Amino acid sequence: MCRLLIVSNDTKEQQTLQHSINDAFMNIKVLPPAETEQEALKIADKLLPEILLIAIDHLEIDGFIVKRKIVQQLPNIKVIILTERNDFQSIHQALRGGVIDYLLNPIDFNELKFAIDRCVKSLNQVSLMDVLNNKPTVLAKEQINTILDYIHDHYNEEINLTTLADIMHLNRHYVSRFFKEAVGMNFIGYLTAYRIEKAKQLLMKTEKSISEISGTVGYVDSTYFSKLFKKKVGQSPHQFRKHYQGEHIPADLRIIYN
Repeated sequence: MCRLLIVSNDTKEQQTLQHSINDAFMNIKVLPPAETEQEALKIADKLLPEILLIAIDHLEIDGFIVKRKIVQQLPNIKVIILTERNDFQSIHQALRGGVIDYLLNPIDFNELKFAIDRCVKSLNQVSLMDVLNNKPTVLAKEQINTILDYIHDHYNEEINLTTLADIMHLNRHYVSRFFKEAVGMNFIGYLTAYRIEKAKQLLMKTEKSISEISGTVGYVDSTYFSKLFKKKVGQSPHQFRKHYQGEHIPADLRIIYN
């Protein structure tokens, strides 16, 4: 989950931006907005945003100065500037300052979405390198748990690496490596294990038929499900139900870093 800070002294603009971002991204947490330099620096220091969306035109001091102070505080933060300044000097100043994008008002929300997407991809690639180096950051931990939460909520649907890549705004290759390094098994292995665990719970706690359970845990073909279950568990679903009904204590597959 990436934390995003909006700096703008226009309440309507703050609300519009927040609603648009919430609608477009499930892996972005929009922090309480800031209207002044003091509020922005205080929130940045306390809540450590990874993305800064700053409207530079109407702050009490030059918005570039506010932006620079926040970057000094958080050197790795990704910055998007919103402005009415369409002059070469301002654009040049922004680009020299390493901003991700420079967007003109009135805001084109497709451009804003694209800019935020670029920020998230940049942050995710850094997180992957942290995991590969065995130094998972807070962001990396939050991201893998975002992926796991999605799997746990949608395991009975058709999901794949492309689905996860779209959610995390990263390509399939990075998601595959990130997942395996962080969790210790590949995505298909984890999804299968989680589905089988859910099937065990249903076999032990309900009277649903094998065909119903197969569909409930995400397998349309009940014959394939039964073969897979036997391969993973060592017993057919019928045998498992007969031996363990009422006695099974489900395992917790959730991976949480401490």
